[in-house]
Amino acid sequence: MKIGRNVHQHFLKDELQAQTDEFKKILETSAIDLLLEKNTVFVAMFIKFMDNGEMLLKFNSSRPLPRRNDYFYCFTLPKSLRRYKDWGNLSYGDLIKRETKATEIKCIWHDKTEDPRFMLAGFKGASEEFKQYVEKAPGGIVTLGPQVPPYEYLANLQKVAHSYNPKCNKILDSDFSNKEWRPALLNSTNNLTERVINDFINTDIVILQGPPGTGKTYRISSLCEFLCDANKSVLVTALTNRALMEVAKKLKNSKLLTNKRISKTNLTTDELKEVPGIQSSDKVQAMPGNLMLSTFYISSGTAANNYEGPLFDYVIVDEASQAFLPMLAAANMLGHKNLWVGDVKQMPPIVLVSKDRVNRLGYAPTIDGLNTVTSSCQYITYQLSDTFRLGTRGASFTGLFYNNTLTSKSDLNGLFDKEDGPVIIPLNMPLGDPMPNIAVLEAVSLAKQLLSKNKKVEIAILSQLIKTTKAIQSEVTSQIGSSNNILVETVARVQGITKDYTIFLIPDTDSKLHSLELRLFNVATSRARRNTYIICPSNILAFSYMSPIVRKYIENAFNNYRNYGNSN
Repeated sequence: MKIGRNVHQHFLKDELQAQTDEFKKILETSAIDLLLEKNTVFVAMFIKFMDNGEMLLKFNSSRPLPRRNDYFYCFTLPKSLRRYKDWGNLSYGDLIKRETKATEIKCIWHDKTEDPRFMLAGFKGASEEFKQYVEKAPGGIVTLGPQVPPYEYLANLQKVAHSYNPKCNKILDSDFSNKEWRPALLNSTNNLTERVINDFINTDIVILQGPPGTGKTYRISSLCEFLCDANKSVLVTALTNRALMEVAKKLKNSKLLTNKRISKTNLTTDELKEVPGIQSSDKVQAMPGNLMLSTFYISSGTAANNYEGPLFDYVIVDEASQAFLPMLAAANMLGHKNLWVGDVKQMPPIVLVSKDRVNRLGYAPTIDGLNTVTSSCQYITYQLSDTFRLGTRGASFTGLFYNNTLTSKSDLNGLFDKEDGPVIIPLNMPLGDPMPNIAVLEAVSLAKQLLSKNKKVEIAILSQLIKTTKAIQSEVTSQIGSSNNILVETVARVQGITKDYTIFLIPDTDSKLHSLELRLFNVATSRARRNTYIICPSNILAFSYMSPIVRKYIENAFNNYRNYGNSN
């Protein structure tokens, strides 16, 4: 089956329009309303940049704080507009038009001050240019608000979808078919580098599936080091800067770093502190013996704008399951050889185009790019089979999503009296309530119990719904305070993280259909080294709309732990 270029082009146009329409509403809304009523705009005092590169801001404790793990557009305003009381009827868009300097940042922690009137928060991601600007005026006021959508990224991919570069054609004009995909298994003793280098003698594209905790980043970094030592040029591109920095951190002791042969686009102050020696680059450029790190947003632009430099010898796409099919085409346009690393059993890219429209117009193959190419079985594919995150029992449960091919290599095996893996906590929840008080209180109580046993454990409390996570966060703040040990987040935003414990709350609403969706459920239940506590309606198995694999997972969890008391 061929997917017409028009399908890719129409999807990208629709998605760009959907994001534009959504953000236009925000831009036209009163800035004061966003600040005082909707709690999506914040005003803070700049304190300093700390030694680790994080930006420290002070907030009034009478107002809600920016959510941890959220990204924000941070900007300064002229002196006449620094006090929000002077904003008058200005919209959020009006404020942005008047900005004097701006950067994108991510909130990573909250903390109390000696003065109960104020709270502190730490942020990552500030640009060096912004740092130099605000440091000239300590005590200055900054404004935080919603990020500008990735318009440029979508525009880049539109150009790619219109390109007839031969390496683009190979991806976008291929025949795809839906076949059973059974990748060859690689355990931790298999030499991935040797395997793919040999494969690249006869092929240009290899795909690697990395289930939860299987050490894909370690494998990627080892391959990068080998290739650069062989004087090859290498590009690693990923959706997030976090994924790129994980590769860089694995190379901290590498001579690539000491010899200044690792560069990154959009390098931030904290990233430079995190990996000293990494070089900043203003463009994606292939250089023999050098490793380039760049996000999809930037590397797609390089491909779309007729890159005239030498092709990279190797392009490695990390987080490939988050790439639209045109992004995979863009990656192929930039390199002679491509390695795509992802997991089609975890979540695909999130889009604003309605599900109905996606189904009606056949956009799914474009959106779920890696799944499209793997299901056609055209390329050499591998799956990592040893997990270093999950214990023996956890690996057996998560292994259900991978044809029972996962083997635990966790250092935690045998260190604890209780077994690792899932624990079912069934509750009689009110039907239709996305914020069931009984379940929210149970989740927070459980987090408190875990912290009382060990103050250093890291906990994620997850839900599919934003409403649910907000209710949980409010209760966490009320009962525990701004603990940096607890991450409260939607499942869609935690792919790639590892915690000691995970608490997954499934309300008894129509959202069960999404909470039990195979790929989302897999992500939610595979983050924890020790236990995943699944707080769910007591009649969860009566719900018919779930995949056989998810049903098997829940049935096995019920059979192993008949009640919450058995887990204590």
